[in-house]
Amino acid sequence: MNKKNLSFLAILILVGAIIVFAMLWMIFKQAPLEIRNEKKSINKVIMVTDAGGLGDQAFNDSGWKGVQNASKILGIKADVIQFKEGDDLVVNVSRAAENADVVIGMGFMIKDAIAKNAPLYPFTKFILIDEDAGNLPNIASYKFYAGQGGYLAGIISASVSKTGKIGIVKGMDIPPVLTWVAGFETGVKTWNENMGKDVKVISKTANSFIDTEKGKILTKELIAEGSDIVFDAAGATGKGVFKAIQEANRAEGITVEEIASGLKVPKYFAVATDIDHDEMFPWEVLVTGLKKMPEAIYNAIEDITKNNFRNGLHSVGFKEKATGISEMKYTKKYVSKEALALVKKAEELMTNQDSRLRTPLDMMDVAEYVKNFKVPEELLKNK
Repeated sequence: MNKKNLSFLAILILVGAIIVFAMLWMIFKQAPLEIRNEKKSINKVIMVTDAGGLGDQAFNDSGWKGVQNASKILGIKADVIQFKEGDDLVVNVSRAAENADVVIGMGFMIKDAIAKNAPLYPFTKFILIDEDAGNLPNIASYKFYAGQGGYLAGIISASVSKTGKIGIVKGMDIPPVLTWVAGFETGVKTWNENMGKDVKVISKTANSFIDTEKGKILTKELIAEGSDIVFDAAGATGKGVFKAIQEANRAEGITVEEIASGLKVPKYFAVATDIDHDEMFPWEVLVTGLKKMPEAIYNAIEDITKNNFRNGLHSVGFKEKATGISEMKYTKKYVSKEALALVKKAEELMTNQDSRLRTPLDMMDVAEYVKNFKVPEELLKNK
């Protein structure tokens, strides 16, 4: 073979090598850089909040409590990425996945961010609260039949109201909120039919989960319209509900000291959601409808440490001890024996998974649902 042919062959080999190199480079360039090697152990969990952030005294604080419990008991490092105005949730979730073995996403807003990131981090486990992010093998979604807790709180509230009017402050008109509200209103309806009462419910929507002042304004409006009990289903906006209730009692000359000593009874009460508010606002929070996210999050993380991760959608309710009402440590004395007995009967039906008391998770039309709701005969007086 002459030098000319050798030179030509060398050029062909060089060109071929360049092409192969270029192809490999393009493959690796296009491959998601986020994909990691498989994890051998669980060392860190990061929670990504929704718009309310920590300190909302409700949804996000409840989730963070579950993460902290897992950190303390299971010996796992824990951190949180809080949503700030202007944040891209996809980026927030990606940051969490880059630095943790387990990512907890709080709320419906994070659904798409979880769904987009999960395929890029196949060995990171994602836990989504209050929405369903699909059936990917590394996502576990949890939705709560919170309407059951709302139902029990509705019975209690209707039984205590002196004015016969109860207010509701909603954050937004979305299914996780409306499920609470529909359960609460059917609880009021159950008390009315059982006792021959006509307690009315008035609802207002803040269109925000982070506007404390709006929550306060709406609560004052509800009080002006005759409500003596206001149900908070508004996340951090709901902090304004509690402030307004406290101010209304102070304006009536009713101090916390007088309430604590038994000299006076609050004229106005708040009803809380998600996390037990007994110690936050003793005597002035009548009852809390619980959404037991701390337990659900802790159990999900513990399952991962035991190599027992269960992906897919988990819909949990009273039977799974995922909802209910608070102990009413300071206020149970204000609740009648009839109301407590009715709550107990309702809890028995819920324990048996009675579908009549399982408020739909995809609730959109509360008025229509309440109108068509039939109180179970077992809960009617003399039945």
